[in-house]
Amino acid sequence: MRPHRSTSTWRREPPRETGNEGKVPRKWSEDEAAQWLASDLAAEMLDFPRRIAASIVSIDGNVSRILDIASGPGSFLKVFLEMFPESVGIWHDASDTMRSVAEKELELYASRISWVQGDMYNFAGSALPPGIDVILTSRATHHFTPQELADFYAGIAPLLRSGGWIINLDHAYLGLSWDSIFRSARRDLFPKKRTNDSTGHKHEKAAPEIADHIAALRNAGITEVQTAWQAYYTFLIVARKP
Repeated sequence: MRPHRSTSTWRREPPRETGNEGKVPRKWSEDEAAQWLASDLAAEMLDFPRRIAASIVSIDGNVSRILDIASGPGSFLKVFLEMFPESVGIWHDASDTMRSVAEKELELYASRISWVQGDMYNFAGSALPPGIDVILTSRATHHFTPQELADFYAGIAPLLRSGGWIINLDHAYLGLSWDSIFRSARRDLFPKKRTNDSTGHKHEKAAPEIADHIAALRNAGITEVQTAWQAYYTFLIVARKP
């Protein structure tokens, strides 16, 4: 579910840029991926927006092929495979640990899933097919700079059929004061989910803002964009290709 490529801590404004944008961060180790799974603070909370996304797409009706990028344990893909029983899914992630967990979580849907291990920073080596109805990604693109985010959306847009959906459930940077307040408030609401202060999930820069996502999608030709849900600094964007 991650891009598996970050190293240090969240940065606050000013500035948003860290001076490290030209470097290629290391991938997560498998131990870090396992630690993140064990200490996931938001897993339960995010089931609701996942189902919101599936319900919105269901109004469209025509879903046969789903791609979940940085799928991790497959939680988002699972909701869509359940909602659309005639569909097939493509699980895409870089981590062996995540795949092992996903294979167990998605066991009921195994005959409908293709497994692709690849890097969300480089789709060229993944041989992903065109004509996708829904492209999902969840809690991964907050590792990107705004330019990397724009490159990501530009890279996945050609995989989508006309009328298809890009859906992103992720974290956004809200600005210096709100970001700190919302993070503290969420920790107070979900105290039992955090086992310690280290999740193995570190960041080298502030996440893109919601406005960065909307601009990047529109620049990629995905002009129908809407924020369908937000809680604290976590948001759900749904976007439909013309």
